[in-house]
Amino acid sequence: MTNKISVELGIGSVCRLKNGTGKVTQRELFGAGAVEAIKNFNSDIVLSRDSQGVNTNVPRRIVRHSPDGFEWGYGGSGPSDLALNILSIFVGQKAAEKDGLYQYFKWEFIATMPKQGGVIRREDILSWIKERSKNK
Repeated sequence: MTNKISVELGIGSVCRLKNGTGKVTQRELFGAGAVEAIKNFNSDIVLSRDSQGVNTNVPRRIVRHSPDGFEWGYGGSGPSDLALNILSIFVGQKAAEKDGLYQYFKWEFIATMPKQGGVIRREDILSWIKERSKNK
């Protein structure tokens, strides 16, 4: 283990989650800095639900509001984290957080998503970002 917090606790962040002994935080996973955009992410965002819970192709790189993970179909903490993580894929964390951009994205795309899930097209996200940047 190289993470100072994990070394102090004597258990890694992933095992703490598996054992139910704690929650993994952004700081533990990625350090104190902001996460960058993922340059080679060329997929649509896919959200689905099964008996095990929610499934998505969005990596959970930022834990800001919800210790319990991603969610959609309403405007709570899980949808906020999902929106932040989606936008951070395309523009990085700092730009996603600037002026609450991810919150606007949440209300337009995440809160309105049906409970069973769906697809947010990559092109729609890029168009939304471009339109928002023009209106600044």
